[in-house]
Amino acid sequence: MHVLRMIVHSNIVLGACTLCVSAFAAAAEIDPVTGIDLVTITSPGNRPWVAPPGVPLGDASGVVDYEYRIGRSEVTSAQWVEFFNAAYDRPASERLPFVRVPQFWGGIGTTPNTPGGQRWTTTAQSALLPVGDISWRMAAMYCNWLHNGKSLDRNAFLSGAYDVSTFGESTPGDVRTWTDQAARSPGARYFIPTRNEWMKAAHYDPNKINADGSVGGWWVYSNSSDTPYVYGPPGAMVNGQLTNANAGWVRGGAFGDFADPYTVQLGAYSATSPWGLIDVAGGSAEWLEDIRVLQGGADRVRRFDGSYRSSSPSLSVVLLDTPGGVAGEYPNIPTSEFGFRVAAVVPAPAPCVVLGAGLFMYGARRRRSTACR
Repeated sequence: MHVLRMIVHSNIVLGACTLCVSAFAAAAEIDPVTGIDLVTITSPGNRPWVAPPGVPLGDASGVVDYEYRIGRSEVTSAQWVEFFNAAYDRPASERLPFVRVPQFWGGIGTTPNTPGGQRWTTTAQSALLPVGDISWRMAAMYCNWLHNGKSLDRNAFLSGAYDVSTFGESTPGDVRTWTDQAARSPGARYFIPTRNEWMKAAHYDPNKINADGSVGGWWVYSNSSDTPYVYGPPGAMVNGQLTNANAGWVRGGAFGDFADPYTVQLGAYSATSPWGLIDVAGGSAEWLEDIRVLQGGADRVRRFDGSYRSSSPSLSVVLLDTPGGVAGEYPNIPTSEFGFRVAAVVPAPAPCVVLGAGLFMYGARRRRSTACR
């Protein structure tokens, strides 16, 4: 059975791998600043998603009234290696807070350029491996670094999209309070996507013909259909169907000693979102910018519709604003399945302001620019 696979270009663009997917996907838009393949999400003011009865929508509707860009794939090991080389291959006196070497990625240790520093590289095989162990704060610092043109200056990691000086906590009594900046800073060029931005890029199709004849609507699943994903290793068959998402299986399980979900390259499956995003289900549980407020606390939201360890990819599940639905976690927590994909403004000839920012304190628990409205 033929499986559509991503072609890995032999050249590395600005240190990041160029990704190509099947012919039906949107044309590549390699960002000249970062080398990341970004897809432009258009159709500003799209119709909202209407939750079925019994599904609490919370504050998410999927409506985004501006155009923006988002990574075709989750952050790759090649991209994360470039970031970590910039962050770690420096004097000990210039070490950065909140960054931790991931356990699950394709980075391979090599000789640093700076005494006492650390440095990594990738192979053709490991460059497109996904990255786990990314905390929300590390994702924010990566966006700062991109915003500042990948500068090696220490301050390039500490401000731009998010102000790292706000990252902190206090514990009055038995309540943990976070002071991290709530939303991207005005003028941020690269950032963590919001829940609505992620929903639209994953499930909204501007060309979908609805039952009433109108055009533009929502797919239940992020594989551009209302048909559930088939989970398993790439190329495997489940009940006569080819697998199309890296989730819901483990090494040594029903598929035998195939491999490990963390060793499957990004782009190994043919399924894409309506906009051509790959691995929108499966892969890592992607961080979002939003804060999930619950009774007695709040967390940073992360997309959990079929990460390596999950199998719940329908739009209804994605939007459940309950402890069992949209998942959240402390912003300083990295675990093996936590990753993200970068979002960005659409380049414009004139400067634009993105979104407002602010500090939050909470208890424990596609062709214009983002803000040119």
